[in-house]
Order: sequence, then C-alpha cells, then structure tokens
Amino acid sequence: MPKAAPTVLKNAEVIACFCAQKAANDVQQLTDIFDQFIRGLGLNTFILVEVTDPDNYPGTNLLIGTVPKTYMKKYWQGGNMFHDPMTRQVIHANVPVRFRDIATSPDATRDEQKTMDMRTKQGIVDGYSFPLKGRLNRFSMMGVHGDVSAFTDCDVMLLEMLCIEFYRQATRLFPLPASLQQAEHGVLTKRERECLSWVAKGKTNWDVSQILMITERTVQYHVENAREKLGAESRLHAVILAARHLEIVL
Repeated sequence: MPKAAPTVLKNAEVIACFCAQKAANDVQQLTDIFDQFIRGLGLNTFILVEVTDPDNYPGTNLLIGTVPKTYMKKYWQGGNMFHDPMTRQVIHANVPVRFRDIATSPDATRDEQKTMDMRTKQGIVDGYSFPLKGRLNRFSMMGVHGDVSAFTDCDVMLLEMLCIEFYRQATRLFPLPASLQQAEHGVLTKRERECLSWVAKGKTNWDVSQILMITERTVQYHVENAREKLGAESRLHAVILAARHLEIVL
C-alpha cells in the first residue's frame, strides 16, 4: 500500500475543534472557535450562508463568519449572488469547490468577472466552498478562504466535516423564525402532493385531471387546499414552499 501524503489537519486538533463547536453556547463563541482553528492552518477568513430572503440583508438570512460585514453588505445588496459563478457551481455540486478553479474561468461574463474581481480585492483568492444541506431545502454553503495549496484530499474532507458541524451548531443557536418554519396547519395529503408535483412540471388542471383520472374541478380543489395549508399566495408560490418543506421533490 502506498504511503499517504502528510496532512495539514491533525486528527487530535480536528476532534478538539469538533467537540468545542458542539459545546458552544452562542454564535460568537462558535465563530471564535472555528476562526482560531482555521488560522492555525494558515487560513484567513470564513463565511457561512443560509439564504431565506435574497432581497434583504441581513434580514432572516443566516450569515456567520469573519468576512467583513461591509464587503458582505455590498456583495449582497449589489445582487452579486446572482452573478457569482461560485454560487452556481456550489448549487450544482455535491463536492467542495475551489475558489482558484472558479477564478480562472475563461468564459466569464462581465457581471461574473465583476463579482470575482470584487472578491479578489477583498483578498479572497483561494480556498474552498462547501455545499451544505440547508434547512427546509434552502441554499446553504460555507466558504473557507486562504492558501490551500498544501491541502490533501484528506485535509479537504476533514475541513468539510468541521464545516458541516459548524452549520449544525449554528442552526441550533440560530433557529428559524416561526414564520419560516413548516406550515402550522399540517402536512399535505397524498393527493395534494400529487397535484402540486404535476403543477411543478408545468401541467394545467386539465392535464393533471387526465393523468390522475379525476375531474378538473377536483384538481383545483386539491391545489387550492395545498396553497392554503402552505400559506402561499399563488400556485407558483405553493410549489416553491412545498419544495422547501420537502412535501414534493422537484
């Protein structure tokens, strides 16, 4: 068996950080624990993002880290999230995404390049972004920034595990507002989920009635019931909320 390359992360330090995060009493303590750990690795900053309302900063969004708030506010309010190739890559990936690989994209649009230049001016030129399984299916990720050229695959895996634990503890310390939790009126029925699932695929009430072999009026009844249970303002809004609550899978 070939000899493994030396790792930057040491098992004892990883375990100590994991346990300290789990015992954190507040968000500031959790932030300080992780900040001290990554600085010990020669890294610079980090940011945890869970998006609940992309139009408002910070609003109900979960934003924890050591990236300057002035930069985050400018990034968020400037709509850079929607032009960031890193964000799109993380949405579609199930593996860590390296900043350096994104920054060298030869076919970046003007808005994408502007976003990447803005990040570079902040001093974020390398590191990793880790996709996270967000609460109620919301977009969530954690970025760790700095020189990771010496990191092995094992180092990246261990760092990802610590980021997952950080997010887990952050959600414990930062619960979602009641208005963003699952609808109080209870989950959807099987038939309501079926109807909304077909609506999500672009089917009309008549289409759904033919597929499920029920009347068009019955389809409308189930869709409206689902909309009311979810507190949605429209059919489209009902589909989005149902997907967030994992009542349906898109």
